Amino acid sequence: MSFLEAIPFIGKLFSDTTDIIKEVVVDKDKQNEIIGNLDRVRQAINKEIYIKELETKTVTWVDALHKMGRQILNMVTIIGVFIILILDIDISAPAAAIIGGPNMVYQYVKKIGK
Repeated sequence: MSFLEAIPFIGKLFSDTTDIIKEVVVDKDKQNEIIGNLDRVRQAINKEIYIKELETKTVTWVDALHKMGRQILNMVTIIGVFIILILDIDISAPAAAIIGGPNMVYQYVKKIGK
């Protein structure tokens, strides 16, 4: 999925325009020409957006934290449980949800390897 398709209004606009062209234009050659031109415009816009993303300056440590999000949450959870066990504190259901909840939500949202 391209960046444009991820934006609901614009992605739908390209999709709807293609559908309208397929319905309205009878001549297959003309239809393919128009759809090809529309696709080239979409690709050019995606390319420009991608180039701007690459030119965007980032803060190195924030970028590193973002990339390490899963590992950081896992370590915080493990350390939290370890400390609770060392202090011999009973883990109730609400406490378990507080300790593991953010990690579980993050894992669910990010899915495997993304």
